[in-house]
Amino acid sequence: MTRFPSLDALRTFVLAATYLNVSRTAEEMCLTQSAVSRQLKQLEAQLDVQLFHRTNRGLALTDSGQKYLSQVQKPLQQIQRATAELLPRVSTLSLFVDGAFAHTWLVKRLPQFRAQHPDIELELKLGASMHSLTGSQLGASGAVQIIFGSPPWRGFQAHPLLRMEEFPVCSPALLAGDVPLKTPADLPNHTLIHEGDRRTWRRWLAAGDALPYESTKATTAHDSLTCLTMAIDGQGIAIGDPLTCADYLAAGVLVAPFGQRVVLTDTFCLVVAEAQRSSPSAQVFCQWLQGHFPPLR
Repeated sequence: MTRFPSLDALRTFVLAATYLNVSRTAEEMCLTQSAVSRQLKQLEAQLDVQLFHRTNRGLALTDSGQKYLSQVQKPLQQIQRATAELLPRVSTLSLFVDGAFAHTWLVKRLPQFRAQHPDIELELKLGASMHSLTGSQLGASGAVQIIFGSPPWRGFQAHPLLRMEEFPVCSPALLAGDVPLKTPADLPNHTLIHEGDRRTWRRWLAAGDALPYESTKATTAHDSLTCLTMAIDGQGIAIGDPLTCADYLAAGVLVAPFGQRVVLTDTFCLVVAEAQRSSPSAQVFCQWLQGHFPPLR
């Protein structure tokens, strides 16, 4: 009974016959050089035919080896093509995402997307946290972008995801401390956490006629995620929003001590370049993401 070589042995032979170099063949197959040499010798012993001449410079095919290569190379390629066509095709979708949106909301929910759409592989690139972008700053960073700003942007289709509001957030420990935080009049007893400058806090204070209560105690960070982390740690009161604070508020590690909110014109937007609108994977991701947010009125 004829014993047929394994596909691994034939693949090793074809690569070695192509490169005529054991080291390069081993690198291609992620094997050691000794493992490749052993496979080639076992194949020759099984066929009882010498396929290679071993020289100081590498390998050289014998006449039998050259004939065998011409006969097995195309069938192996056909097997590879047939297998690739049989397996589910995986498409790669590049995303450019605001850093705050990614860390506080998107990353936690990506396993759900992957479970529903295993044929789409996501490539995630992060931008600055809640840095408002103008139309001239939008580029080809990703087929789909989730950015902070105020549409429209020429050449892009933009869908605002939510009504953006600002409001103070803090650790629940501050509500029952030595100087409990109950009303804006208690703010001077606490540290205000500013993001970049004092404009965000002053906008909220002005909206609530509470400017006289601006605390002189302040800490400044230049990233919204850092501000929220400090607030969770009980280091002061930060300005939050309904998206980046959603999971923290639900978990009870942050609370919103006051009812006053300020509505912003900028918000998180799902943005797709006009040239990418027909991409099936982009359409699937956009539908999935928008399904998590109620339609804006």
